[in-house]
Amino acid sequence: MSSRRRAFRVALFVAGLSAIAFLLYSAQIPCGFARVFRTPCPGCGSTRAMLALLSGDLHGLVHYNPLAPLMTAFLLLLTFQAATSVAATGTFERVGDGKIGLIVSRGVLAVALLEVALWVARFAGFLGGPVSI
Repeated sequence: MSSRRRAFRVALFVAGLSAIAFLLYSAQIPCGFARVFRTPCPGCGSTRAMLALLSGDLHGLVHYNPLAPLMTAFLLLLTFQAATSVAATGTFERVGDGKIGLIVSRGVLAVALLEVALWVARFAGFLGGPVSI
């Protein structure tokens, strides 16, 4: 694949990510789980938690989702790996390769399991109960 075509694909990937980031930041993407089941999902509050962290509101971070920074870090690593894969090959075929891929896949699984445990604990009344949807 030509370098020009790979550069176009990288630009397209970055534009798509930018659009998603903008929609998340502006709270325009609703939680599908919460819409269907009328209850917060295990990851509900993650976007609000990261916005609270960015504004220095540690209480808000803990209230919404204290695991959000960990999951965000892993997702940023995955995004970086996807961008480098697209830049190198023009495809996503190298995403998940190597030590970083192993760390990210195990990290995402571990944080997801912790989020489910936190979700259950919140329904039992811990940390102020479930977050609002």
